[in-house]
Amino acid sequence: MTTPENNALAEVEEDSSIASSLRGALKTELRRILRPPYSVLTCIAVNGLLVTLLWFIAPTWLHDLFFSWDSTYFFPIVLASWMIADVPATNQLAPDRYRVLSSLDNAEAIARLLRAKHLAIALICIPITVTAAIVVGVVTGAWVTMVLTVVWVSTVPLSSIGIACIVGVLWPYHELPLKTRWQLRSKWRTIFLRWGFLILLPYGLVPALGLVGMAPSLLIWWVAKALGQSGKGLDVAFLAGLVIATPLALFIWRRASNYAARLAVRRSTFLTEYLSDALLG
Repeated sequence: MTTPENNALAEVEEDSSIASSLRGALKTELRRILRPPYSVLTCIAVNGLLVTLLWFIAPTWLHDLFFSWDSTYFFPIVLASWMIADVPATNQLAPDRYRVLSSLDNAEAIARLLRAKHLAIALICIPITVTAAIVVGVVTGAWVTMVLTVVWVSTVPLSSIGIACIVGVLWPYHELPLKTRWQLRSKWRTIFLRWGFLILLPYGLVPALGLVGMAPSLLIWWVAKALGQSGKGLDVAFLAGLVIATPLALFIWRRASNYAARLAVRRSTFLTEYLSDALLG
């Protein structure tokens, strides 16, 4: 017998295989993102707009509540961190459950899928953050800082995305319409409480994880600042931090995505049961 819940959750099963190459997996992910309901694009756009408003327009007390740096040079860096601070960075298995279910015995395939999702998010965010860095460079005339910032926003945020995807392996959730969640409200612990926590978690977790990749740059920059450096001195400090931060971020990204994939294989029994039933919320 067909129920309203089943009607609301009717899905068209896509190709359930993960591409054999990262390039193929990336193409598949970009096609998925660029079709309705555009949830990934919406999240990134809303977060980018929100952080821009808070940085430039919000009153001082509200600005200081969210940001600890006043330098305009840090705006593209903060923008890069906040644009990915949403569910696309954490809940990466459930929205693509057919492909995941077909490969839960293959850690290499799951890692390839996760990396494709990370790179797809990066390909959307990087042009925006690079543009912001160029605008700041044009306005301030700090061309060297601009170039260093462009390199930073193009690489370092990958570390936080790589670690954040582990959340979706531990606690995935299905993307259900609000109407359907209301119909299933009797299961309020999973349908509302668990879901509500997991959609808010990325806003604190992803920027915090971003500090892992940012640590070398920030530490060297702060030391240089404390020693009275300015102008070219700070640029040299920024470059020194970047030389460490960029390969470190790529290393963390690869290791974290590998770990997440192996964890998914170890949790295959739970994930198979959960991902096979969207009514679990």
